[in-house]
Order: sequence, then structure tokens, then C-alpha cells
Amino acid sequence: MTDETGTPDPEAKKRFAGRRVLALGTFDSFVRTAGVIARLFEAEGASVRFAALSASEKTEQLSARQLRAGGVHETVPVLTAEALVASRLFRDAHVVIAVIDGGRARELFLSCAAADLSREVARPIVVVASPGVALTELLQGFMSRAPADVLCFNAENERAAFVAAADEIGVDSSNAIVTGLLGLDRRPRQPNSDGRPCVVFFEQPVIPARRMQRMHLLAGMIDLARRSPGTDVLIKLRHARNETAHHPTRFHLDDLSRELLARGGRPENLAFTHEPAPKLLDRAALAVTVSSTVAVEAMSRGIPTRIVSDFGVSEALGTSYFVGSGCFAALADLSPDMPDSARPEWVEGRSGAAADPEPLLGQCDVLLRAQDARGSALPLRPLAPAYGSAAWLGYALGVGGPVAVHAPHLMEKPRRGLGFVSAVAARLRNARRGPPSR
Repeated sequence: MTDETGTPDPEAKKRFAGRRVLALGTFDSFVRTAGVIARLFEAEGASVRFAALSASEKTEQLSARQLRAGGVHETVPVLTAEALVASRLFRDAHVVIAVIDGGRARELFLSCAAADLSREVARPIVVVASPGVALTELLQGFMSRAPADVLCFNAENERAAFVAAADEIGVDSSNAIVTGLLGLDRRPRQPNSDGRPCVVFFEQPVIPARRMQRMHLLAGMIDLARRSPGTDVLIKLRHARNETAHHPTRFHLDDLSRELLARGGRPENLAFTHEPAPKLLDRAALAVTVSSTVAVEAMSRGIPTRIVSDFGVSEALGTSYFVGSGCFAALADLSPDMPDSARPEWVEGRSGAAADPEPLLGQCDVLLRAQDARGSALPLRPLAPAYGSAAWLGYALGVGGPVAVHAPHLMEKPRRGLGFVSAVAARLRNARRGPPSR
């Protein structure tokens, strides 16, 4: 194909030339990952816009600092799922890259079903991808995202687990593809230019969740700094005190440090930082965490990485994900000269680091072409039985509307006003009666 001057048109070879992609997230890391994936479409001719689903009552769900740190400089409006689905921002998109938590996924697909997008001339192809490694509640999370047109998995074993569960209850799993962690920075490791070794500990807000565990982590990094005076020891905080995240920090390490450092002073080579993770990995001689996705990124870039083993191996801590990696170590054994011990077969086969965007790009191209040929919107994938039986969905929606499906626990909270007063009065009456007899 050529332009008016007879020169070959470079855009004609791009699969998504003229298409519009919406990068949709919730919190900062989700928006960043959605943006990284959307840029893959942009490289093939698409235009990209951003939005976020409202997931917090706080006014500033996404701070400017968080967005800039994630490489997002565009405007990111924050909308409820219902408002988003009704907006031109959503309706005019050809592809929506949704990197959202399970609750927001249910809100989004319930809103799509309520809007009956299948009756439109066209609708967005909705892709759901993960912001990082899937640590807990795997099947619940997968089922929450099952109505997506394309459902991306980090590794084949996760896709297989979903397919097996889907087959048991009759969910169509043909939308499931393996892409790996598309949001990872995969630049080759560069030598540290200043020659001074650096160990970086990447904090997670609620892993571990207990104060004493987090104090132990912090004490271990302080001890490492004192043992290695020629090494910079950096603690990468997940978010600042006035910022929100998917899991807000209960015991902020910067706060806990005041208690520990009061006993012996702060080592000059120890510091807290909010620098973006990719920049910190550029400097790191050793990356340390409990179970953060950044560990997979570090391993894939050939950076020596250690998973803290002090609290054992468990699903609750997410350390079970890294079994087989060869990277577990106790805090007391950390040193800046530790070798790269990651097992290649685990990194390439199970970690999600071996990403391949082609299954996603190819599937979206197929679906868009099918919708173009059809001349009307593709049917929406059904909510049942992924969200429960049709009978249950009908009952729940009739009783409490969408909230009864995507967040049924909220239906059990006492309502303010007379309902709240009645609930309190009932509790007082029960308390006066004393404990039940056995």
C-alpha cells in the first residue's frame, strides 16, 4: 500500500493502525503495567489513553509521583465501573487492557452486562492481565476475570489450573492464553558505574503483615548495613504515608525504623527510597524481598536475588511461589557479593519472566477482525457460572444489585440509621441475657 506520492506507507503494515487502546488500572502498579502492555499495541499503530477504576474512598487514589515513577505522564481519570462503561472513553476504545483486582473485575463485567454492549454496533475487546505474580486466592481471582475476551496468564501451570476448574463447572476457558508477565523491565543488566555495591530490599505493604515480623526484617537490613560499611543498603518503600496502594501499609518501615535506630543510630550507608524499581535494579548488586514481583524482574535481568526465608515458606507470605527458584536465604546470611543462584528452568518455565506478547496481540487482532466482519458487537462472555449459577446471580442481583455479587460481604454490614440502631440494640439485648446455656 502506498501514499499519494507513491511511497510505501509504514503504518499500513501495522496490525493496529487506527485502533484505540484504553489502558485501565486501579492503583499505581496496575496502571503502570496496563500502560506497558498498551505500548505494545501503540508500537503497531494504535493510540493509547489511560483511565483508572475507582477503588478507594480517598480522593487521591493515584498521586502524580506514583504515576511518574511508573512512566505514566498522561492524564488518568478515575471513574466508577458504571461511569466508565457509559463513557465515550470506554465505548470508543477498540481494546481495553484491564489490569485490575478481582473486585474491580467483577464490577467492570457486571457493568458491561447491565449496559448490554452486545447490542451495540461494536464494543471494546476486553483483555485482563496481571500486575504481578499471583500469590493468593488464585482460582477466585481467575474466576473473577473469566468473562474477559482475553485472559492472560503468567505461566502454563496457572492457565492449566484455571482450565481444570473451569471444566468442572462449565466455564468456557478458550479465552485463556499464556503471555508471561508483560509488565517486567527486561533490559540486560548493566555494570554499576560508580563501583560501589548496593543491596536493595523491596518492601511489600502487608507481607509480612505483623509488626514483629516487619521489625525483624528492618533489623536484618540494619545489621547488613553495619556488617557491610562499604555497601549502600537501600530500603525501597512501597508507597509514601500520604499515598494509597492496593494494600495500604499498616506498619510503615520508615516509622518502625525510629524505634530500632534510636538504640544504635542510623548507619550512614542505610537509606529509605522511593526511586522506581527499575532504576534501583540498575544499581543493585543484590535484590532482596519476601515475595515481590520485582524478584522475578531481577532474576530475569541476571541480578542476584534472594527471597527472605526467615519466616518459612507459606502461601500467606507468597514465598510458596518461589519454591524451585534456588533463591531463598536468611537475612543473617545476606551479603553484597552473593552470586546469581536463580535456576534457569524455574525462571523460564514457572516464574512468568519468559513473556511473549504475540498470543495477546494475535488474539486481539483476530477478535477485532471478526467484529469488523460481523458488522455488530461480539457477544459478551456470560457471567454464569464463573460468578455462580444463573439462579444465584438472579437472586443476588435482585436482593442487593451488583454489590451483592462483587462484594457480598458489604451486604452484611449494619446500615446506618434505623438498621444500624436496631443492630446495636439487638447486640445489647443479647449481652444482657448472658452466654447461651449448653
